[in-house]
Amino acid sequence: MRTTALAALAVLVAVANLAVAEDWSTISIPDSPTIYDMDHEGGTVWLASHTRGLMGYDDGLWVLHLAEEGGIRTNNYNYTILVDSSGDKWVGRDNVNAVDRLDDGGTFFDKSDDTWTYYTYQESLEIRRVFSMAEAPEGGMWLGQRDESHNNAGTVELLIENDDSTTDDDQWYHYDNASTPDSTNFSDDDVRALATDLSGRLWIGYYASGVDVWDYGNPAVFTDDTWSHYTDLSGLPSNLVHTLHVAEDGRVWVGTLGGLAVYDPGADSWQTIDGLPGLQARAVDTDALGHVWVGTDEGVAMLYGNGTVAVTYDTDDGLPNELIRELAVDRVSGTIWVISVNEGTQATSLSYLETVYGEEMSTAFVYPNPWKEGGDVREITVFGVREGSEVTIMDLTGQEVRTLEPTQPYVWDTLDDSQNEVPSGVYVIRVEAPEGDVSIAKAAVIR
Repeated sequence: MRTTALAALAVLVAVANLAVAEDWSTISIPDSPTIYDMDHEGGTVWLASHTRGLMGYDDGLWVLHLAEEGGIRTNNYNYTILVDSSGDKWVGRDNVNAVDRLDDGGTFFDKSDDTWTYYTYQESLEIRRVFSMAEAPEGGMWLGQRDESHNNAGTVELLIENDDSTTDDDQWYHYDNASTPDSTNFSDDDVRALATDLSGRLWIGYYASGVDVWDYGNPAVFTDDTWSHYTDLSGLPSNLVHTLHVAEDGRVWVGTLGGLAVYDPGADSWQTIDGLPGLQARAVDTDALGHVWVGTDEGVAMLYGNGTVAVTYDTDDGLPNELIRELAVDRVSGTIWVISVNEGTQATSLSYLETVYGEEMSTAFVYPNPWKEGGDVREITVFGVREGSEVTIMDLTGQEVRTLEPTQPYVWDTLDDSQNEVPSGVYVIRVEAPEGDVSIAKAAVIR
């Protein structure tokens, strides 16, 4: 398994784009409105704005859905945006025109085939302030609200559609402690985050009362419901919940005013995460390799799946602001999108980081790259390696330096086969799969 120096250098050129980008890029938002929420659909990013309706960005192009052009009913106070599994865009706001839904026909810039569906306060919804949404396993949409009258704890609604072409046969269920029979378990009347877990339970995050977990079964039957309640006494860093995220492994990540915690359903236990760049955890998402990306009040962090902080980013890395309001991960491309806020002017910015942690990656890659002696990460991890592969580290002359042990993931402690530290330089990582397919990555070591 030798590679000539010339071939190794050629390989390095070919895979140069596999390293994680070191700097963030920022995109100018038309008219610079305040952005409250963000979601993405493949390479398209959708923004819910304060004064400019629904905004979409895709590869240098912007599309604005404004009230004066028809379609969306109001430009103002669009607090939340959710792209559902069919590609429809749901916009929730603080308004009588509570929720609008866009089916753009799969064409981003062409509005001629757009179809809008409207849900109005007192005609459909019982509360007009919609601050969060989550798609229900049964195909409906959960809406999390705030009851300004503070009469009843709860205020979540479930919409189940029977026919997308009309709202006449929609089924609506409103839940709070006063109007829901046999259900007096909601902890608060200000719902700020919603998520459904792999068991179909609804997680409800409140502005001041922690988290409720509702196993509701049939939404019209209450006698078989079960509830769990979690607060700072249970393991949450704070009772003010900013965000909820359910990872593919079933764990639930909860971002709060006081930090980040993760719930393991198998162990029925909480873990508080240390080492974040800021105190608040305001947004959470996971990439295709199970890394956890967290937006805080002092920058962005990427965590390994076990909760260990791997790397952090702030304004020195290209972020325009360190206060992160929203974060979304494109799992296919590996692009990380964030909305950040200037604490002085309150201006918001849209930024992105291109990484190699996407499903499109078909070859091995490494992290961190470069690896720096004395940094927080002691080993180089080789991702994208199938079980049973042979991984060899070589220098630029093609000389074998180290053959890695078959662990998952594969790690290199920057030592050679004789357990000596390798010198600073660029190293070639050759991965041969059990079937014989070969992929190449590079790693830079700085001592």
